[in-house]
Amino acid sequence: MTFRYEDWSADTVTYGVVAYCSENIYHSPHLHSQVELIIVEKGSAVAVVDGRKFAMEEGSGILICPHIVHEIYSDDKDSLTCVFIFGTEFISEFKAFFESNSVHFVRLDKNSCPDFAKDQIKYLVDFAHNYSIGRTVVKGMLTVLLSGIMPAYSGVEFEKFKERSNNYEICRRLLLYIDSNISSDLSLETISKALNIVPSYVSTVFSRNFKTSLNSYISKKRISVAKSLLMDSHKSITEIAFESGFSSIRSFNRRFKESEGLTPSDFRESFMNSDKKK
Repeated sequence: MTFRYEDWSADTVTYGVVAYCSENIYHSPHLHSQVELIIVEKGSAVAVVDGRKFAMEEGSGILICPHIVHEIYSDDKDSLTCVFIFGTEFISEFKAFFESNSVHFVRLDKNSCPDFAKDQIKYLVDFAHNYSIGRTVVKGMLTVLLSGIMPAYSGVEFEKFKERSNNYEICRRLLLYIDSNISSDLSLETISKALNIVPSYVSTVFSRNFKTSLNSYISKKRISVAKSLLMDSHKSITEIAFESGFSSIRSFNRRFKESEGLTPSDFRESFMNSDKKK
């Protein structure tokens, strides 16, 4: 299976949710560490998830969990599709759900979704066009929507995957392990031992598929986690440093400033000041 890796970490940390609308959409096979919600506003579109095709009509859609290869396209020249991408940390109540590895995607059927979930879909579509509301309101809308599409509602289908190619499965296992253990030791030796894969093969598979080194990916992921915590929690800088996987405050401050041009404290203060102006 051929696919590309997309890195949305910087944008989703900065904006909370990346949202856009696309006419006659086409996205070739790809995966990322974020959640993706796709809603067909007009016409029809097709989602291909691990080779399985799912037709989506106006008002319907699909929610795809992290690290799942998917493709979206439409043969309807008049179609309009809205895409929403957000990190698992953005809605902490559902973080475990998204990273459980037991659920890979959820189909949204307009004929079976609860009315309150349909309302949130309308609000989100409006947000994708206008970006007229803040991250706190968007978080609230997504939380209500997700609460409405849990297994209790018969209109939602929870799916597992067929057997994957070895290359894809190793990539997925690597990303899941890193995300689930971001606060722990993530040396090449530790990861290789945990996944029972030869270290050199881990490095080769990672660099070939993600066009970056394993260490660079982990460092960037830790900075993204730290930024989310700095913006959306009241935890101390020390707590955030260790929860993000940094071995010391000194290391955290140095790496963070190299990446963002600000110390963690200055970054938090800057965000708080900008948020008050909204």
